Amino acid sequence: MHITSFFEQANKAIKLSFLLLFIASISTVLWLVAKNLWVLGDYQNMVSDEISIEYQYLLTEQDKPNLQPPISQQHLFINKEGLNSEKIINSFYWVKLNITNKTDKELERILHVDALSENIFSYYQVSKNDTSTEKLALENSIFQHMFPHFSFTLPPNESVSFFIQLKTNTNRVVPVNIYDSGYFDRYIHSSIALFGAFIGIVLLVAKDNVALYVSLKDRVNFTYAAYLICTFLVFSTTSGFGYLLFSNDFQLWLNQQTLYFQYALNIYLIIFSLYFLQDRVMTNKAYKTRVYSFITAFILLVLAAQFIYSSDLTIFLWLQPLLWLFGLLVVCRNISKKFVWAKFYYISWLPYLAGSITQYLISVGYIECSFVGKNAFILGVIAQVGFIALALTERMRKNEQDKLHHLSHHIRSGLPRQLNLTNAIKKLSNHNKNFSVIVIQPEHIQNIQHYVDDLTLFALFKRFNQSLSSYFKNNTAIIPITLDDEKLSYIQGKCIGFVVNLDELTVSTEVFIQNIQDILCKAYTIKDLNLSLTGVIGIAHSPEHGSTGKHLIKNAILAIIEAQNTPEKWATYAIHTRDSSTFLLELASDIQHALRNKELQVYHQPQIDLKTSKVCGSECLIRWDHPTKGFISPSIFIPVAEDMGLINKITLWVLEQSLAQHTLIMEDYRSHMVSINISGINLTSKGFYQEMLAIVDKFAVPTEKIIFEITESANIAKNEHAVQVIDKFTSLGIKVSIDDFGTGYSSLANLDKLPFQELKIDQQFVENIHNDDKRRVIAETTVKMAKGVGLEVVAEGLTTAQDEATLTAFGCDIGQGYYYSEALPIKTYLEWLSLQVNGKTPDDFHGEFIPKKV
Repeated sequence: MHITSFFEQANKAIKLSFLLLFIASISTVLWLVAKNLWVLGDYQNMVSDEISIEYQYLLTEQDKPNLQPPISQQHLFINKEGLNSEKIINSFYWVKLNITNKTDKELERILHVDALSENIFSYYQVSKNDTSTEKLALENSIFQHMFPHFSFTLPPNESVSFFIQLKTNTNRVVPVNIYDSGYFDRYIHSSIALFGAFIGIVLLVAKDNVALYVSLKDRVNFTYAAYLICTFLVFSTTSGFGYLLFSNDFQLWLNQQTLYFQYALNIYLIIFSLYFLQDRVMTNKAYKTRVYSFITAFILLVLAAQFIYSSDLTIFLWLQPLLWLFGLLVVCRNISKKFVWAKFYYISWLPYLAGSITQYLISVGYIECSFVGKNAFILGVIAQVGFIALALTERMRKNEQDKLHHLSHHIRSGLPRQLNLTNAIKKLSNHNKNFSVIVIQPEHIQNIQHYVDDLTLFALFKRFNQSLSSYFKNNTAIIPITLDDEKLSYIQGKCIGFVVNLDELTVSTEVFIQNIQDILCKAYTIKDLNLSLTGVIGIAHSPEHGSTGKHLIKNAILAIIEAQNTPEKWATYAIHTRDSSTFLLELASDIQHALRNKELQVYHQPQIDLKTSKVCGSECLIRWDHPTKGFISPSIFIPVAEDMGLINKITLWVLEQSLAQHTLIMEDYRSHMVSINISGINLTSKGFYQEMLAIVDKFAVPTEKIIFEITESANIAKNEHAVQVIDKFTSLGIKVSIDDFGTGYSSLANLDKLPFQELKIDQQFVENIHNDDKRRVIAETTVKMAKGVGLEVVAEGLTTAQDEATLTAFGCDIGQGYYYSEALPIKTYLEWLSLQVNGKTPDDFHGEFIPKKV
């Protein structure tokens, strides 16, 4: 034990050492870079005691460069302050440098013109008596394109003069600097290193974002990659480093387009901001229209300005601040977002704006050009990329968490799914804990749900969750079931459940349950009505009422049935009998009694062809209104029927009733299909096929109008007999469907093992699909996958027109849900069908018309 503890401590110490070493290494590198940049930026002050430089300028105001330097016009040269900046743009001008050596030693120096080589037209050295000049020839090399320069010698205490003819597309004079060879080498190497770091970071990040876009189809990655590519092109053209990568002709063409790259860079950054910050423009058509209208208007403004100004730069200098302003408005409008990744993004704008504004001020001549100033934009972008990389990483991590949350939580209620509760029960069982499973069903929920929509219904569950979570927060007896310490779970059948550690419960069960019911009574609000209702509670103890989560939850749900008939509205499963099997036998007996006395009913829920908006069939659903216990959900009695060996009788009864009712439907609706649920247990039962076949032969329903919806496909795929039965269904012409695909045992692995013709997407992936990106991706992928292997796709659980439109766009074939109708008894269903059309449908139609909802 001590040895294990020692190794754990040693491992932690090693990890901490590596972390500190990494931080120290990064800090050292950043310090060295900063020191180098400071030295490069302060060079002029360092050498001013050795040489002095005098600059003079002459605007030629000609369309072509002069062939000879204007020696005779030296009296017309003026200082920089006397230049008209507006006339400099796209004009030829001469700069005269008079360089004086203030020392008693000969100095070797390098003259560097900080401009693109195509903007430099000639170099001349002036003779000592200022009467003649000598043209300087420079080698044609990549480095001359990137760093135009030449070397010269300064005699002791003497001066040397040069004429240089230039042209610039900005309103500032081109910097001409004098360096010693050591500093110039350092300048070149630092510039190349900076460009190498820039191109490595930007292009690598752009490539990764393109790959992410291809795989995830997230427009955030696409717009960010486009922004980075535009950034790379802008820097390649403004710095001349593109000559290292492209041919001279192509680089010249790029240089001519640099302002348009600047526009594109800013526009992509704005669009990226909108997508990244999940602005309302993403989902709101009005906002989207406004933003795209602004961008369109901006582009038109750029084009229109070409007819007003002769200079593209003048247009750019006027319009660039508009883009910055709009980008800042986008950021400020979303600055209240609580996303962790958004904070990194807001910070990333600081170095970007600092670099962009510095570059802008240099281009308009407001600040002097220096090494740091010239590269302020690239330094700002590198810093911005670093912060955005952190933001994107945090965003992806949060999205992955959201996906896990989506898979582990019920979408509409926000509560953890039942699987979380089952896993928590399993862990407690492994540790032999003394605990109980408690399941709560809102009182009269089965009746109330017919009068309200799903949003209202699940708003009730959210209030229950909030109220109970506050009560449970500091109660250690309630076992957390998720990593976020959530304690309540949503259970199919409109229930919520949790686990109580009885050893830590400080009050009696009666008091504890009464407190819960008091809380639920206060939270029970439907449509702003405070109803005098509470929750019906069922309790199952471990291990006497079950050894697994499935059994304990099921038994707690069964206890709810008994609790409905008690004044206290709660019951423990053990109260029913000392032998837990007795209650199951009682319910099983009631099931058989219900079959004999026609207590069970078959309801029809219509299925709609999404391409034609016509009824194409219905799913037959079993309902049980118990004479004394009231409505009993299929989620309660079907598992009992499966456990007690009664499922075959129920399925065959449903089959017979469904086909008998379908003969009535087909009298007026000949193309109507009927879908019947078949359990995996049915298919594995010997003799089921023959009994099923006898019932099918009994009715005049064509087999091609019958669909069997199969559950538990994973177990079926492993059972040879079940596979043979499905093959026989198919040979008869009966269509076979995978029911509730994506849940339970349904999986992709079974699509190529069983002869299915239809796939049914479970309602948990359909609910609110138009408003949920993750659910929409899951549904769209499922539809495309199913269509790709030739399956027809049915989506159940549609509740809104938006859900219908979204699934129709995906290519889904059939829709089913409350948006069209709830499940109806046969008489009501026939009336419902008759109201959909005046008279009969033509023979060439495959269903009945449904009027569009208004």
